[in-house]
Amino acid sequence: MLPINPRELQKQLKQLKRMGVKIESIENVERVSIEMKDKILVLNEPEVIVFEMGNQKIFYVTSQDIHEEAKTQEIVSKPSEKIEVGIKDEDVSFIAEYAGVSMDEAREALIEAQGDIARAIELIQQRRRTSE
Repeated sequence: MLPINPRELQKQLKQLKRMGVKIESIENVERVSIEMKDKILVLNEPEVIVFEMGNQKIFYVTSQDIHEEAKTQEIVSKPSEKIEVGIKDEDVSFIAEYAGVSMDEAREALIEAQGDIARAIELIQQRRRTSE
């Protein structure tokens, strides 16, 4: 819902239209993501309005359901080949607790397993067996 009085909004929209601004509401939007260097801001079921002036578009996005997600980390398997792996902090915490290892060791195993939790735990257990 827009955080403005509906009557005031109608007045402002009419004034913008008279100035040549095209206004369009985008329907059925499920999710809007804003990618930052270290995280992704996710807006679920947002209201999206597009204001078009000349060759510029302004997107007005509002949502009641906003949360952050961890950004995927990039690992390099070969110098010429990059693989993107989504590593979530809760996955790292789970592996660290389950396998009884540090967060860093859990993260390394998860990256090596390309995000596969079961495979990461398996790798940690194999390392333990070989070091005994």
